[in-house]
Amino acid sequence: MTQPLIDVDTTFTLDNMGRYVCNTLDEAIASTALLVGGKQRPFDAVVVGGGSFGSVVAAGLFLRDPTRSRRILVLEQGPFILPEHVQNTPFMGGEPGMRAPWVVRPGSDLGYQQGPQSGAGLLYAIGGRSLTWGGWSPELLHDEPPGADEGVVPGANDEMNGWPPGVVADLQNQYFYDAGEQIGVTASNDFIYGPLHQALRQLLYDGIGGAGGTGTFATLSLQALRNHSAVRVFRRRTGNAPTDADLLEMLKLQLPAGAAVPARADLLNILKLEAPLAVQSVAEPGLFPVNKFSAIPLLVRVARLAASEAAGVGAEADARKRLMIVPKCQVLELITEAQADNWVRVTGVRVRDSAGNERVVPLAPPTPGGRQSVAVIALGTIESARLALTTFQASLAAPRAAARIGKNLMAHLRSNLTIRIPRDSIAAQLANLPAARALQVSALFLKGKAQINGVDRYFHLQITASGLSKFGNDSEAELFKKIPSIEHMNDLLQADDTHVVITLRGIGEMAPMNPDSFVDLAKTPSDWENGRPRAFVDIGDARQPAGGSAQTGADRLLWGAMDRFTDEVAVIFTNGEPFEILLQSGRTIPVPAGAAPADLAALHPHQDRRDRLGTTHHEAGTLWMSDNPAVGVTNEFGRIHDTTNCYVAGPAVNPTSGSPNPMLTGVALGRRTVTLLADQVLPRPPVFAPVAPWTALFDGTARTFNTDWARTSPNDSNSFGLIDGDIVTFGSGDFGLLYYRRQAFSDFTLRLEFRIFDLMSHNSGVLVRFRDPALDPTQATLQRMQAAGDAGRFNVNRAWSAVHSGFEVQIDDRADLRKHRTGSIYNIPAGDGVEPDLQNYDPGPNLIPGRWYQYEIDVRGNGYSVELTDLETKVVKQTANFANQDVTRGVRLTDSGDPAGYIGLQSYNSAPVAFRRIQIQP
Repeated sequence: MTQPLIDVDTTFTLDNMGRYVCNTLDEAIASTALLVGGKQRPFDAVVVGGGSFGSVVAAGLFLRDPTRSRRILVLEQGPFILPEHVQNTPFMGGEPGMRAPWVVRPGSDLGYQQGPQSGAGLLYAIGGRSLTWGGWSPELLHDEPPGADEGVVPGANDEMNGWPPGVVADLQNQYFYDAGEQIGVTASNDFIYGPLHQALRQLLYDGIGGAGGTGTFATLSLQALRNHSAVRVFRRRTGNAPTDADLLEMLKLQLPAGAAVPARADLLNILKLEAPLAVQSVAEPGLFPVNKFSAIPLLVRVARLAASEAAGVGAEADARKRLMIVPKCQVLELITEAQADNWVRVTGVRVRDSAGNERVVPLAPPTPGGRQSVAVIALGTIESARLALTTFQASLAAPRAAARIGKNLMAHLRSNLTIRIPRDSIAAQLANLPAARALQVSALFLKGKAQINGVDRYFHLQITASGLSKFGNDSEAELFKKIPSIEHMNDLLQADDTHVVITLRGIGEMAPMNPDSFVDLAKTPSDWENGRPRAFVDIGDARQPAGGSAQTGADRLLWGAMDRFTDEVAVIFTNGEPFEILLQSGRTIPVPAGAAPADLAALHPHQDRRDRLGTTHHEAGTLWMSDNPAVGVTNEFGRIHDTTNCYVAGPAVNPTSGSPNPMLTGVALGRRTVTLLADQVLPRPPVFAPVAPWTALFDGTARTFNTDWARTSPNDSNSFGLIDGDIVTFGSGDFGLLYYRRQAFSDFTLRLEFRIFDLMSHNSGVLVRFRDPALDPTQATLQRMQAAGDAGRFNVNRAWSAVHSGFEVQIDDRADLRKHRTGSIYNIPAGDGVEPDLQNYDPGPNLIPGRWYQYEIDVRGNGYSVELTDLETKVVKQTANFANQDVTRGVRLTDSGDPAGYIGLQSYNSAPVAFRRIQIQP
C-alpha cells in the first residue's frame, strides 16, 4: 500500500499546509477500498475543478451535511500554491503560469494564445481565478415589482432576460444576499472612504444630474437601480429600513459644520455609486484589508475540518475523511452508462495523474431511496464545455444537449481610460472636508445602458482613483495593499500630492447566441492532447471595424456607446480644468481646459483603449440553463439535460452575461445548486425523531453530536466519528469516552441501537451514572482506582473517572468471564464461580457483525436492568439485573452535591462499533 507522504522540508519552509490540505490521487482511490463503519465509502460527489466555483460547491456540500453521510472529492489540474488572495499573501516570486489549453482560429482577436505559458487563459491552481481577481462584484440587473425597494422606480431593466424565472426569483430573494455575505459585498465600502472619495463621489453624482442621469446616450438613472446591498441587507436583518443616520454611516459621509443633511432620496442614490467590492473587514481610509475574497480559504477550512474529524493521518484516517482535495490531476472525461429511459448517468471519472497515468475514480452507486451521487463540472467555461462535449457527444447526440454544448460563448467588452487631473480641479469639493493624512483612494461604480437595434444593452464603469497628501518612502508597497484592482497599480503610482489619477474601466456585455462565438472540439489530430481533442474556440470579433454576424455588429455598437459615455464621465471629473491622458506606454497626452467628450476621443481614439477579447477571463454561457430541454443545455440547477447526476457550476450556465464580473452570480448559483444537491439528491439517512415520552440524545446529526456530546480521550487515536448518521468508534491503546454533556440524569430509561463489524475484535460499552469527567475524581473514586490498579490513569485520561464513578453495560462477545460479556454490568460478579454473584446475568443472543441490536437500560434508585433486542429477529432478552449497594458509585449526586448521572459511550482498542438512535425517558 502506498505510504502517506510526509511534510516536505524546502529551503525556507516546511510544506505543512499543502500536505494536510491536499491528498494524492493514490490516497483518494485507496481510501474508497477500506471499511469504515463496516462498509466501503466511495465518493458521493466528485467536483471537477478546484477553482472559484468548485471550491464554493465543495465547501457548501461539506458544510450542509447534517448526518455526515457523504464523501466529496475535488480534482484540480493545477497545484496548491496559496492559501489566500494574491493581494493578501503575495506570490512574491511571480504568479503561476496562466494557460490556454485550447486552440483558436488563426488571426483571431482572442487574447488567448496556445502554449503552456501563454499569459492568458486560466490560472491553474487550487482557488483558480479567485486568487487574483479584482474584487468588483455587482449584481445582475433585474427590476423588482413596484414598491419592493424603497425609492426605486422600475424601468424595465433586465440583464437576466431569458433566465428561468425560478432562478431569477431565488437569486433576488435569497442567493444574491447569501453570496454577497460570503464574499464580502453586502456592506458599503469600509476601507475606501475619506475626503478624496467623498469629493469624487459628490462630483460624479452632481455631474450625472443626481438620480436622473446625464448625457446624450440612453443611460440608466440611479433611481432605476436597486438600492445598495447594504440597504437591502439592513432591512433583511432588522425588518426595518435604515434611518437617515444609518445611511450617513454607510456612506461615511463627513458633512461640513452646519451643513444640512442631504435628502433621503439623495442618500439612497449616492450610495448606489459605491463600488461593490469583495472585501470582508474594516480598515483605515485607503488601507486595503488583508482579506480580499478568494475561494481558497473555503477549501482550506473544510479540508482542515475533514482532517480534524478523521482524527489522524494515514490510510485509515483518509478513509474517514469526508472531503479530499487532489491537485495536479487532470480529468479527461466522465464515464457514463445509459439508463432504461435513455437518460445518462455518470458512474465515474477518468483522470490523468501527475505521472501521466490514466486512472478511474468511481462514483458511489444510487441508493434504494432514489438518491444518488453526482459529478459537478466546475472548470472554466471553455474547459467545462470541452469536458461535456468529450463525455456526451455520442450519448446525448442531436437533438439532445450535445447539439447545443459549446454554443452561446460570451465574454465581456472592456476598455480603459486613465487620466491625471490637478488636485485643484476638485478644490471646491475638498475645501470643506477634513485634511487627509493617509493615502486617499476612491472606488466608484456607474451603470449604463444603450439601446442597440431596438434592444437594451448594458455596461458599467469601474472608477478607481488615488491621490496622496504626500509621498512616503514605499509608495508602491502602500498602493499594492490599497487599490481595489491590482491591474491599476502602475497608473495609480503616478498620483502625487498635487494630482489625482483616475482610471475608468468600461465593462460591456456581449450578445448571447452569437453564431460567431462558440466552443467545439478540435478536428486536427495535431491539436489533440492525451489522445483527446482540445477545445477549439472562436468569438465574434467586435474590435474589428466591420464584419461578422448581426450579434457581433451589435456588440461593436455597444462598445462605441460605452466608450463615448466613458468620455462624458471623465470630463465630469476634470471640472473644466486642463488634465492629462495616461497611456500604457508611459506617454501622456495633454488635454486643454474646457475639453469636451469628443476631444478625448480625438486625442485618444476608442479603438486604442480596447482590450483584446477574452482577457477579462469572464467567459460564460456555453452550457446555458433553460427549463426547456430542447432549448438549453442544463436545467435551472445546472444539471445537464437528460443526465441524472451531472451538474455544472460557474458562469458556463448563464444564458446571458450582463456586464458584471461573474463571480457573485457564480457563487450565488453554486450555493443554490448545493441546496438542491444536499437536500434532495445526494444520499443521506433520515434524522431520528423519537416518539414521546422519549427524547433524543443523539438524532444522527452533527448538531447533537458536536453540540450535545463531548469527547474525553488521551489523544485523537481514541475517538468517535459521525458517519452516515451513526456514531462510530475507532482507536487504539487506551480507551476514549464520548458523553452527553448537556445534563446529568437521575432515574431514567436509556434506549439505543448498536452494531459490531468484527466478531473477533470488538470492545465497547455504554456508561451510565458517572460523574462529570471534567471534574477531579472524588476520594471514593480515587480509592476504587487504586484498588483496581488504575491509580494515576486519570492524570493521562479523564475517561477513567467514568469507569470508577459509574457503571458500564458491556459490548464484548469475546470475553471469557460472564461479567465482561455483552449485556452485563461490567466487572460486577455474574456467576463466574470465583466470587459471590452481585448481578443476575443471562446472556442474550450472540452478536452478528453488521446486524443492529438495541439496548434498553433502566436505572431507577439503586436498581439497574439491561434488555437486549436483536432488531432483525425481534428476540428480546433481559441480560442483567443489578442492585447497587455502593453509596458512592453510580449515584444521582456525589457527597458534595455534584450531579453524577452522566451517560456515555466507550471507544477501545478494537474494531469499530456503531451507535445510533440514542433516546431517553424519565
